[in-house]
Amino acid sequence: MPCERDRRWTLSTEVTASDLKALLVELEGEEAVVPAFAASVEPAALPALPQLDKPDWLSGIPRPYSWRDIAPFSPSSAVYFMDGYSDARIRLRESEEEILLQFWDKNTSIAASAPTVFAAGQEEVDHFTAVPPPLQPLARFPENTPDRYKRTTTYHALQVISMNMKAKDSDARLLIGLPYAEKYPELFFRTDIFGIDRRDESAASYGVVQSLTEFNESGGHKSPYTNGFPARSFFAIYHLIETPIGALFNKKATQMELQPSTDGKLALKLPPLPFNYSLINGPIPLFSVDEPDGQPIADLLAAHHNDQAAATVPTRDAWPWHGPSLEAIEPAIASARRRGND
Repeated sequence: MPCERDRRWTLSTEVTASDLKALLVELEGEEAVVPAFAASVEPAALPALPQLDKPDWLSGIPRPYSWRDIAPFSPSSAVYFMDGYSDARIRLRESEEEILLQFWDKNTSIAASAPTVFAAGQEEVDHFTAVPPPLQPLARFPENTPDRYKRTTTYHALQVISMNMKAKDSDARLLIGLPYAEKYPELFFRTDIFGIDRRDESAASYGVVQSLTEFNESGGHKSPYTNGFPARSFFAIYHLIETPIGALFNKKATQMELQPSTDGKLALKLPPLPFNYSLINGPIPLFSVDEPDGQPIADLLAAHHNDQAAATVPTRDAWPWHGPSLEAIEPAIASARRRGND
């Protein structure tokens, strides 16, 4: 993968250990250490290395990253499984009471598209993702995406497949994607609620992972593989929260953005485990499922979602081990869509 701005790399025909040392010093400073293999082989056996000129592509790497953090995105669509934690701080409008809910789950699943380069009109493009019905097998740029994501560089479009999170000390639950569509199909597929301000027919949740670099290949063009990690990430989430006062849902997308790790860096891989996403556009009005066309009765003030590790065992109530019965929910889906078209 070329990592440059407007110049070609030239390859040497013979590289010695001292050459490699000089290159690493240029990249990393005086404390650079030559790998052991370089000191133990004859110069002719060493691979050809790029000879970099100064003012080179290093200036295109944002701080606090180094050249070691540069890596390509995965070249194909994929699905990732993680074990997670979420919390939500909610304020009730009538009483002004605030409640904190905490949720855990196994096998949260996220689908990612193949990488592509953002360009004018890209926000309207659908990208294939391996998502099961009744969700649509696509992902797109989330609505109201912050302008900092509208850059000519590589990104993955994402869709949340399944998030079925439960509290440990109550019956509270957080449902996103398939669990939401399965339990509340008459709401999830209301096009008059979720299709007004965006190009969608349901409460599907989309996201994006986008490169922080903007390198060009020789000739000035970009391919989907010219840029990759490090990357930023953002989701527009539609969720159903079952609380002690009833089931609540949002009509305005809850925007969750990846936060820096302890070293100040964002995503260096996908998924960027361990990670923390935080609410960036609160407060979010919450409506009662019992009166979806009424006024909001609460507000989501703060929210976080953390995943510490990849999922390692199957879970009985998580996809793909469990999924909605399409035959059972199809009448509710049809009713919701008719209502949306009235």
